[in-house]
Amino acid sequence: MDFSDFIADLSLRELSAQTVKAYQSDLEFFGNYLDNRGLKLRQVTPTVVGEFRAHMKTLQGRKSPNGLAPATVDRRMAALARFFKHLCFLNPRRKNPVEVFSLSLSRRHRLQEHIGKAVDDRSVQILLEGIDNARDGAMFSLFLASGLRLSELAQLNIDSLTEESELTRDGTEHVFGTGTVIGKGNKERRFYFDLDAIGAIAKYLATRKDNHPALFISERGTRLSTRAIQYTLDIWCKRLGLRHVHIHALRHTFATNLANANMEPLVLQSLMGHSNFETTTRYFRLADDMKARQYYSAMEFVRGPQQ
Repeated sequence: MDFSDFIADLSLRELSAQTVKAYQSDLEFFGNYLDNRGLKLRQVTPTVVGEFRAHMKTLQGRKSPNGLAPATVDRRMAALARFFKHLCFLNPRRKNPVEVFSLSLSRRHRLQEHIGKAVDDRSVQILLEGIDNARDGAMFSLFLASGLRLSELAQLNIDSLTEESELTRDGTEHVFGTGTVIGKGNKERRFYFDLDAIGAIAKYLATRKDNHPALFISERGTRLSTRAIQYTLDIWCKRLGLRHVHIHALRHTFATNLANANMEPLVLQSLMGHSNFETTTRYFRLADDMKARQYYSAMEFVRGPQQ
C-alpha cells in the first residue's frame, strides 16, 4: 500500500527524520494488516479500525507475548488518525474512520463507567419504599431480586413465574420464586427471586383485570417495551430525588450484593447468564466492610487469636 504522498507531506512540515520514519513504519504495519485481510484502503471502516486495534492488543511475538504495549498501540492509532485526516483534507466528503471509532469508543467507556456501578443501599431503599405504583414496585423488586437483563424482564409472561418451597434439614421451609427466560445466545436460563418480590408481584397481579399473557403491561394494555421500563425508572428517580440510575445498574447491584455475600463465582455466572467467566468477575466489587471482615479473619488465622 502506497503512503508516499502522505510521508512526503510530513517531510514538508519540518518534522524530524526520525518522526517521519516512525510514521512510515506504523503505516506500513497497518498496510500489511490490510493486505493479510484482503482489504483495500477504501474498505476501511470504523469497525475495521476497531478490529485493527484489537489485533494489536492480542499480537504475540518475541517482544510482545501479551500484545503490543499500550503506548505502541496508541502511537499507531494516532498515526492512522493523522493519515486519514490527510485523506479527508484531499476529499472533504470522506469521513475519518479512526475519529468515528474513537468517538464511539469514548461513548461506550462513559456509558460503561455510568452503568458499571452498583446502586447504593440507601438509594435502593428509597426507590423500593417510595414507589407507590403496584406494577412499577413489582417490576423493580423483581429486577433487583433476580438480576435479569432488561430485555429478559420485558419478555416475561405471567406463566413464566412459579412459587416453590423446600425444607431444610432442620425442618425450616424456604419459599422462593423461580422462572425461566431466554437469554443471550437464545439459551434458556432459570432465575430466582425472593419473598419480597413474590409479594410485590402478587399485589400487582391482583390489580389486573385483563387476559394479556405479558407480566408487565402498559396502561394501554400492551407489553411494556425496554425503553418504557427505562423511562419509568427515570421518572421515579426524579420523583424521589435520586440521581439518574441506568436500568443496568440494578442488575449490577444484584450481582455485587451476591458477590459480597460470598456467593461462589461459578454460581453467580450461571445466575447472570454469562458465557464468559471474566465478565462475572467484573461484578466482584467487594464492599469495605466485607474486605475488613475477610482481612481480620485471615490475620487471626495467621497470627492466632489476639488477647
